[in-house]
Amino acid sequence: MVESHTTETQTDMLSQLVKVRSWSSETKSGDLGECDAIAEDSPIIPTITSTNDNCLGKECPSYQDCFVLKARKRALDSDVVVVNHHLFMADLAIKETGFGELIPEAEVFIFDEAHQIPDIASQYFGQSISSRQIQDLAKDIEIGYRTEARDMRQLQKAGDRLSQSAMDMRIVLGDTGFRGNWRDAVASPSIKRELDRLLDAINLVIDVLKLALGRSQLLDTAFERANLIKGRIERVCDVTITGYSYWYDTSPRHFSLHITPLTVADKFHEQVQMKGGAWIFTSATLAVSDDFGHFTSRLGLIPKQQFSLPSPFDYPTQARLCVPRYLPEPNSHGLAQKLVTMLSPVIEENQGRCFFLCTSHSMMRELGEKFRETLSLPVLLQGETSKQKTLAEFMELGNALLVATGAFWEGIDVRGDTLSCVIIDKLPFTALMTRCSKHGSKIVNYKAVTRFNRSNCRMP
Repeated sequence: MVESHTTETQTDMLSQLVKVRSWSSETKSGDLGECDAIAEDSPIIPTITSTNDNCLGKECPSYQDCFVLKARKRALDSDVVVVNHHLFMADLAIKETGFGELIPEAEVFIFDEAHQIPDIASQYFGQSISSRQIQDLAKDIEIGYRTEARDMRQLQKAGDRLSQSAMDMRIVLGDTGFRGNWRDAVASPSIKRELDRLLDAINLVIDVLKLALGRSQLLDTAFERANLIKGRIERVCDVTITGYSYWYDTSPRHFSLHITPLTVADKFHEQVQMKGGAWIFTSATLAVSDDFGHFTSRLGLIPKQQFSLPSPFDYPTQARLCVPRYLPEPNSHGLAQKLVTMLSPVIEENQGRCFFLCTSHSMMRELGEKFRETLSLPVLLQGETSKQKTLAEFMELGNALLVATGAFWEGIDVRGDTLSCVIIDKLPFTALMTRCSKHGSKIVNYKAVTRFNRSNCRMP
């Protein structure tokens, strides 16, 4: 764990830091998800965790006590290792560079929810750079200046200029929550101007950090990160290389630039051949009419055996699907209030035992607030504590509504009647352009869908 060197002194932040310090002396795993003392979205989390960018590795004074290092050692000594898709793909990417490994070799690889793998693999076989990484670098330069190199005021000035350049770049990219074509954007004179200023700021940081080499491990690592960031920006800006999608996205305070390969079939097939062993892929959504061709082609797989198994769940008699009509357009003003008004009677009649899953955090928070004003039942909101504690409280109460987002879409097992109603504000798919022979091209918009157990709930 890395302690924060910022000047943040809010009482609640300090209180949470004390709780985490106490928990860290007792935990065996170091998994912050198990720390019930802080919320899942607590602002303190980024200040007490290390990333690939700022980890000092063997130079860290807490290296021997590092929970990640201990987890890797346990994995190397284990017969069965359970990891998520992202860690597995990160391991493939690291091994491809020849700089090490995160998880050990194996004879059998089993993937559940395997339909996610092509998209996740695209992230790891591509490249990206975000303003958050740039500003984190600027913050660490500030820390290095204040703690190790007080005589080098130019460090602070270079870090401030870099941070400001990243913020200026965010402003020129425009609307919040927007995804755009980076090939088109980089041709804009205003964006190209800010991009040149950002690269100038990076070059200045590299020149100044070069003078500080050997002063501290933090500044030495910052020098390496600055060169890596410069290389990534230059790669993202070279949009002439074919076979990739170049795109960017924005949030209220940050932006990200991405290169995504149009296909990962060759790379993934190569990894399968190199590793050998047996590869097993399972999911409820791999085949279309018992045809696995789309999935296997995206990953370059040549399956030895493939088959579909019917679901043991008796959907016709044990479930009902309901699609409400006349709802406002997704993301329109008043949608949350309309959903609360329409669905509160259903949730009350069902005695809670309900998940309301949202496709955005803003909708989740708005619905949570309005349901708490309307319902007589307990209303839990994802993020107010850890995911594990939230789920345990939901099962213990037995009559609660849980309003959540992505983390509760998959991998959650609530057995029995404790969960008998699932509501989603809209299907978690991007809008698709479809061709209609009669009406031409149209955008398909998906709205609220409700599924609930027929034996336990009646429509009002």
